Amino acid sequence: MIKLSIDGREVEVEPGTTVLEAAATLGIDIPHYCYHPDIGVDGNCRICLVEVNGNTDKLAIGCKFPCGEGMEVETESEAVVKARKGVMEFLLINHPLDCTICDQAGECPLQDYSYHYGTGDSRFAEKKRNKPKHVEFSEKVMFDAERCILCTRCTRFFEEVRDCRPIGVENMGGKSTITTGPNGPIQDPYQMNIIDICPVGALTSRDFRFKQRVWFMDFADTVCPGCSKGCNITAGSYQGKLLRFVPRRNTEVNASWMCDDGRLSYDKYNMPERVRGASVSGDPASFDAARAKITELVGDGQGVAVLASTSQTSEELFAVREWARTARVRDLWHGERTWESDDFLKQADATPNTAGAQALGYASVPSQAPELRGLIVVGDVDVPPALLANLDFLIQQAPQAGELGEAAVVLLPGRNALEKNGHWTNGDGAVQEVRAARDPGPDVPEDWTIWRDLAGVSWTSIAEITKAMGAVSTADAEAVTAS
Repeated sequence: MIKLSIDGREVEVEPGTTVLEAAATLGIDIPHYCYHPDIGVDGNCRICLVEVNGNTDKLAIGCKFPCGEGMEVETESEAVVKARKGVMEFLLINHPLDCTICDQAGECPLQDYSYHYGTGDSRFAEKKRNKPKHVEFSEKVMFDAERCILCTRCTRFFEEVRDCRPIGVENMGGKSTITTGPNGPIQDPYQMNIIDICPVGALTSRDFRFKQRVWFMDFADTVCPGCSKGCNITAGSYQGKLLRFVPRRNTEVNASWMCDDGRLSYDKYNMPERVRGASVSGDPASFDAARAKITELVGDGQGVAVLASTSQTSEELFAVREWARTARVRDLWHGERTWESDDFLKQADATPNTAGAQALGYASVPSQAPELRGLIVVGDVDVPPALLANLDFLIQQAPQAGELGEAAVVLLPGRNALEKNGHWTNGDGAVQEVRAARDPGPDVPEDWTIWRDLAGVSWTSIAEITKAMGAVSTADAEAVTAS
């Protein structure tokens, strides 16, 4: 380990750690543009300059300078402050003064650094250089060359992360610009990640462009429900309507990335038309009446099965399992849904919690399913047609009824994947917390509450179910050990 001090505070780091990384462990933010933790070091923007005592020749690049034993680093010295002001002045020489109409306004590092580290005025009296605007890099990405500070994060994302080169730097000096050159529109299925890592408003989403100012939006840190990878995301909404998904960094799962398909899936979770309140035999009914009808139909549980979506949280699946135990329903199956996978993030399993369902005892639908008297469908799940043959009754809980709803004796409302709280377990076994990004309203209660009431248990929160799940798992483990 290496010991050094930064701004008079001692820190101990692994060999090879850079000054910028070491400072971050102390909560000291060294400004940076070109550096990105999941792309690497380039060292071209120079805003991360720091003063290293003993290194008298010049200031050091914090993102690239390795820590040394006994090193003393200053990030706010007079020389550093002056250098940062100079860098900011240089970067803003040709940058347009269009923050008021820029889509990046409100979440722009250039704005933030200009405020914290800039001079507050400009000595540049000459005419700013004009560069191309509204350049369509693809059907998903728009480029404004005037705003670009040539940090090259975008080009390095494709080169370092995606092993391709659909864009590059063209020309030299003040005429340098990012371009697709002869390669045509970007085709990469992860291309929208360059929008997130652009530290200015040069790269914008053609889908989100001019939809809403970010300071009016609500944000929830949650998990993408698109596949079993479980990419961490931040879901943004305005007045209850989802407007975008962006990746949230998790080094153990998705780093800083997500696929374009998952990113652009947000709108299907808005669901203007959905099941609200309960119904029995097609007529609106109270939840008490719906529960009574379910109890009557299920009877002794013989010949009845549950088919649950693996977009349900583990807590919801546990609540269903507890009800099934009290109702003597033995067959617990989980649905399956697939899409085309790749060798980066996308998994073939197009649901987020198959592993969680299996851990709770839910099995795949057997190839030769037994004849059923009744089927209970929980969540948004594809039902094999064979299961629907010769049923006496069908019970459905879902956000949207679809064709099944017309045949359901009891229809219950359900929340979609962006309206849930609880946990999902991804395909690699990582248990991740899911947070609701929107509230569908009081006539769509949380799914687990319906099964809690049917089971007659007294849970009052998701946290209590999570605790109960842990207690059951511990008891199961002790029973296996004892046997």
